[in-house]
Amino acid sequence: MTSVTEQEMNERVARRHARVLDEFGYFTAEELAEANRSQASSRTVVVDDWRIRRHVFAVPHPDEPARQRDVYPAFQFEAHKPIDAVKAVLAAFGERRAPWKLALWFTSNNGWLPGSARPVDLLVSNPQAVIEAAQRDAADA
Repeated sequence: MTSVTEQEMNERVARRHARVLDEFGYFTAEELAEANRSQASSRTVVVDDWRIRRHVFAVPHPDEPARQRDVYPAFQFEAHKPIDAVKAVLAAFGERRAPWKLALWFTSNNGWLPGSARPVDLLVSNPQAVIEAAQRDAADA
């Protein structure tokens, strides 16, 4: 039996996850495969390869019972291709962060960045700052 406090915390976490996907959008593996004109027999092989090689990450959809799939937060793509800095951030954290913790790291203000910006806001304009912030945060963990 889940306590009221645990249930409230789980609901807050679910709302935060939903807000991330609402703000930044997301792609399914099939949508990314289509956008990249994948001709592979398994349509999602290119996206699966990006994920295996840790160029991108996927999160369980917050409405998992209804959707039953992982989705890819859209902020890690530019023109449906992985942003290079994301790979470096994922390398910095290694396997130490769960996918939703990674998504929240990218979308939360970070004291290591100029003006305590969110990493997501600097992925393209200042990727080196984002990579260095990830390295510092990973070292502190």
